[in-house]
Amino acid sequence: MNKEQYAGMLKDICATHKQGGDVSACIAEYRKRYKYVYIYNDAVIKMLLGIPENESIAVDFFNAALHLYGSNCIEHLTFVNKELPGTFTKSTVSDIVAEDQRTDRIVLEVQHIEDESFNSRLVYYTSKHTVASLSRGRPYNLKNLNLISLQMFVGFPEWENYLHTIRLKNQDNEEFYKKQTITLVEVPKFLKGGFESDNSRFAQWLRVFDGLNNERPVPVPEGSQFALLQKKAELSKFTEEFLVSEAMKMSDREYELYVEKKHARAEGLEEGRAEGREEGRAEGRAEGREEGRAEGRAEGADAKAREMAKKMLIKDKPIEEIVEFTGLTESDILTIKATLS
Repeated sequence: MNKEQYAGMLKDICATHKQGGDVSACIAEYRKRYKYVYIYNDAVIKMLLGIPENESIAVDFFNAALHLYGSNCIEHLTFVNKELPGTFTKSTVSDIVAEDQRTDRIVLEVQHIEDESFNSRLVYYTSKHTVASLSRGRPYNLKNLNLISLQMFVGFPEWENYLHTIRLKNQDNEEFYKKQTITLVEVPKFLKGGFESDNSRFAQWLRVFDGLNNERPVPVPEGSQFALLQKKAELSKFTEEFLVSEAMKMSDREYELYVEKKHARAEGLEEGRAEGREEGRAEGRAEGREEGRAEGRAEGADAKAREMAKKMLIKDKPIEEIVEFTGLTESDILTIKATLS
């Protein structure tokens, strides 16, 4: 299933759970309709590539993404704590964090939202992971760090390729420091075409992911890591407990704002919120517009932060991540979420 279908399923599960309905039957209906989950969902990709049980799949994927061959290959992985505490700054949580047999650190981030802070966030994550991997008592003995960012948007349309390897270099394009690498992958750019001749291992992985997201799995060799991933990505392999947990995370704490108001007073409420945010106290239409102005004023954040929150909600990012990146409260974000249909 694609992103929208996966989000729709979670919303349905949440509504069924809240109403005391038959959640098992609800999930069973989706399992009849769809065979696979949405790969690029944060929780899903953690289950597929970020747990010891699926280490062999992760090893193959990371070797492909980092173009590692021969003696440079990752042989095995140890998954480490994804949360990096901050002494003077907020903590940071990455999607997947692992160390290979050399204790080199590999970090995977899935980014759905394009905004002006995107590059800064990656540099920030890279810096924090560098500090987190320091050897005790040897502050300058830095380990290799590879941060892979799967972008669900085209962030660099002027760049011809879809895969970019970024390191510190001088004015003559000579590498200054090789131990810190950011690998950016513009997934939509790859999928839109022009890379049909790319038969690299990593391109094969991206095609396998896309096939599952579109319910059209590509043919793969039996017994390969691709085949194992396809098996693991079947919706039937994800437990009811996991799906209900994800549904409630996505929509708990007054999620009824979305469910109950999505068809009622939609036009007036949406216009009212827009006016409340943009114009403050303009005269409006009746109940819907007045409620919208009140909710808009209550958001208490600038227009830029609210627009970013809206984009992140559309991309189904977790509430806690939106709070982290926008500075808005959970209540603010749920209010914005109620305007989306």
